[in-house]
Amino acid sequence: MTTVKNGIIVDKRITAKRYNSIEHGNINNVTSIVLHRTAGSSATSSLNAYAAGQKTGAHFLIANDGTIYQTASLEKVCWHVGILYSRCADEKSCDPKELKTVNSLLHQKGFSFSTRVRNVSRHELGKAYPLRYPSNSDSLGIEVVGRFNKTTNTFERPTNEQFKSLKLLVDILIKEFSLNLNKDVYAHGVIARKKKAEGIQLLQYLKVGVAP
Repeated sequence: MTTVKNGIIVDKRITAKRYNSIEHGNINNVTSIVLHRTAGSSATSSLNAYAAGQKTGAHFLIANDGTIYQTASLEKVCWHVGILYSRCADEKSCDPKELKTVNSLLHQKGFSFSTRVRNVSRHELGKAYPLRYPSNSDSLGIEVVGRFNKTTNTFERPTNEQFKSLKLLVDILIKEFSLNLNKDVYAHGVIARKKKAEGIQLLQYLKVGVAP
């Protein structure tokens, strides 16, 4: 039987290994899940970074052998999302006034590209989910260990054990927070300015049920 106690999942299949360094304030309402890849070769490297005081991280880490580590409380914010894209611009659903605002921020003269995209992200954070993509303040992050190939701009295929563990974990979180797999689970590369391929394989597996 799976239960949640003080933000920690109690389940023999999940290992609690909490790091206060990656927790930043309280989550008031979990609306979504964001899927990440570490770009590293092992869970140990991520865990060592957390232990050394790294501030960025996600709530869960899935090792190559399928071991699930809960690295932060479900009640705490983790810095795992980054700079958001404009959701309505991506989905071509902005009303004319909003599209003008987004474009003016994105192409504002006299500012660097990094400043302009951060301004768009800050503007998005003024909206309520799901009018915007998930943010640090209302989403849970799952990191799946996997290296990034700079030549092909792709992440290595997750192991079958990782796919199975991911499904197990996402099913638990969806039930716990009354989320919808098709509406509330996202690949990181789709919603924020990260590597475009990040999380795509994971989301495909969850939705189709067949490992790519």
